[in-house]
Amino acid sequence: MEHGSSKADHASASQVTERRFGALHVLVAANVAALGFLAFVKLSGPAEAQARIRSTYAAASGRIEGTEVHALYIVDETTQEVVAVQWDPQKKQVRGLGYRSLQADAADTARPRAN
Repeated sequence: MEHGSSKADHASASQVTERRFGALHVLVAANVAALGFLAFVKLSGPAEAQARIRSTYAAASGRIEGTEVHALYIVDETTQEVVAVQWDPQKKQVRGLGYRSLQADAADTARPRAN
């Protein structure tokens, strides 16, 4: 009986060794991947933020012409852009209504028009 049990013990020891060897391969592969990622991050150039001039804003609320709907108009005084937004109470979120470039509108009004 001992002879039969030693084969079983040898087989189970072999399976344990194979599992450890497989787990070791997974661990080594994970470490190599982590090392590769760290090397990539270290060797890549530094990240730089985009330079943007600090803006100032003005806001005014008003009714949209011809409706009972109100909107909030927000003007970026630095970039001369305006955006209109509205609160949607059903969805409980702000909904964008439109965008305009005040510089483009001002340039458009300066052009002569044909009658």
